[in-house]
Amino acid sequence: MKLIRRGDIWLINYRPDGREGEAAQVHPGVIVSNNANNAGAHLLMTVPLTSNVERVYVTNVILPNQRTGLDHDSKAQVEAMRAAHASRLIKRLGHVPDDLMEEVDGKLRMHLGL
Repeated sequence: MKLIRRGDIWLINYRPDGREGEAAQVHPGVIVSNNANNAGAHLLMTVPLTSNVERVYVTNVILPNQRTGLDHDSKAQVEAMRAAHASRLIKRLGHVPDDLMEEVDGKLRMHLGL
C-alpha cells in the first residue's frame, strides 16, 4: 500500500471524466484529505495543480518549484478540488511545505464557506 500524506504532491490520472474547468488528464495534484483518512480510505481529496501561472485567481495558491520538488512553478487550483481513488495516484512528485499548505487551507475554507 502507498504511503499517502496530506500535502504530498502526486502525479494523478484524472482521466477520463474531466469536463470544462476540471483536470481531465494526468496532472500533479496535492493531497488535502487528512492523514487518518489517507491511511485507509480509497477516496482521497485532491487539489489539481497546473504550471500555467499566467493568471492567478483568488482561489489559487502559487507553489514555487524550489520549495515543492516540482520541475516548474505551479498553482494549486482549489476551486477544482476533487476526489480521486487511491489507484489513480501514479507517483509521488514532492511535498507542499507547511506555510504553503496553510495558504491552501485558507483557500479551501474560503471556497467552501467554512
